[in-house]
Amino acid sequence: VPRRTQTLMAVAERGDRRVRYATQGDGPTVLLIPGLGSGARLFGTLPRRFVRAGFRCVDFDPVGVAPSSPHSGDYHLDEAARDVLAVLDDAAIERVSLVATSLGGKVALHVAQQAPERVAGMALLASSAVATPRARRIYRFFQILAERLEPPQLAEILATFLFGSSFHNRHPKVVGDIVRAMKLDDPTRALMIAQAQCLHTFDGSQLVREVTCPCLCFAGAEDTLTGVDEVRATAELLPNGHFHLVEGAGHSLLLEAAEVFDRVAEFLGALA
Repeated sequence: VPRRTQTLMAVAERGDRRVRYATQGDGPTVLLIPGLGSGARLFGTLPRRFVRAGFRCVDFDPVGVAPSSPHSGDYHLDEAARDVLAVLDDAAIERVSLVATSLGGKVALHVAQQAPERVAGMALLASSAVATPRARRIYRFFQILAERLEPPQLAEILATFLFGSSFHNRHPKVVGDIVRAMKLDDPTRALMIAQAQCLHTFDGSQLVREVTCPCLCFAGAEDTLTGVDEVRATAELLPNGHFHLVEGAGHSLLLEAAEVFDRVAEFLGALA
């Protein structure tokens, strides 16, 4: 029987917050949570890959990323998690697996804490919940970049850290295309600044102890943003955490290493 591949677009509302989301496919539901300053575009063709693998896939643009409502004021991870739950409510999804990258992993942990009965498990990609002096410097680094650089320069600098050296050297044209495609407009930069400020004070060492669903934590051996030791420490603190090191890959694991999608799909399929 052919799988339904039609993409259904909708908007979830929570007070004055509007979150655009899309669903496609049939099967166990996977929801994708993007990283700092990013929306659904970050995942490219990933939703279609999940559909082909037998999942229903949901992606969304967080508040602050158009066409969702604009961001204002401080950024709060627990509010971002409530937005995710609003999407699940609007789409009538009772139970879901989460695939989250970088900052998105911290949002995913809050979702699982707030509604543990709704989260079957999660794959956390290049994401850490532990607070280290190095991590805080990284967040401050992002804040300064977003505050002081114009979009073309910001994209060039970010690309240096978004990919490992192996991918950079094997696929320089792909990296160049991604840099040119980055849409770092003023609203995106404002969101990045607010998110970086939030992360600077974040410490999830207690939060992770409250998340009991199966969690597979991926670290790129060449990741210069989220340290391997930070991801490993997060996996060790999670009651049902598992650590997976990806050699030859940096921060953008799903793009840099084909094995990551296969491992994620296998892991989530076993939870269904």
